[in-house]
Amino acid sequence: MAMSGNMPHFIIVEAAPEASDAVLGYADLCESPLAAHSGSVVLAAPASAGEVLEEGTKKRAVVVFKFTSDGKAAAFWFDSAHQEAFTALFGGQGFLHAISVPGIPEDGLSDEPLPTTANVTIPESEGPKAYMLVQGTVSDPEPIGAYMETIIPMIIERGGVYRAWTLPDGPEVLAGEWPPQYLVLSEWPSIAEPRDFWYSDTYQNVAIPTRQPASDFNVLLFEASQ
Repeated sequence: MAMSGNMPHFIIVEAAPEASDAVLGYADLCESPLAAHSGSVVLAAPASAGEVLEEGTKKRAVVVFKFTSDGKAAAFWFDSAHQEAFTALFGGQGFLHAISVPGIPEDGLSDEPLPTTANVTIPESEGPKAYMLVQGTVSDPEPIGAYMETIIPMIIERGGVYRAWTLPDGPEVLAGEWPPQYLVLSEWPSIAEPRDFWYSDTYQNVAIPTRQPASDFNVLLFEASQ
């Protein structure tokens, strides 16, 4: 995947449901170090806010921070104010992992078919955006190629864009345990569009049967924090 343009970076923190309050408290405590390193909170949600799309997916509390570069993300992570906030979360029950993930350039990927700002017109929306977080493994890439050919135009049609798309060895594990797996973070104009995509006849009866024998996915949908 060719990368060009301004390259954002994400830090994703996940925890089990019992740590939801701690996760939200951690996100609040990060306000000052985030501001110091040009970061922002894309998503801060308790486990109860996650909508399970893929059967078998376990609900999790999630925080997603966005930065203008990998250097800004690293500076935030090692900032003493952040480390103080994170230590309380990391030492508590239910913490799963924190990973650092390269994002897709803000101007998209003009040489790739993936849904990005290079080939998607994002409609205006008065309400909050939505984010779909997909994590999983692939045992056979051939059916996944056919699956992608089916879903890419469906996502583009609904104004969805990929903000991060990584191979299993793409994320850097900052804390905890995170088994190597694909990760996709997509952004949608509102929560209505990803629901329409997921529950459409084409996705349910064509896309899912194509990929399920060759993959094991966990999929959660969240309404954005702001």
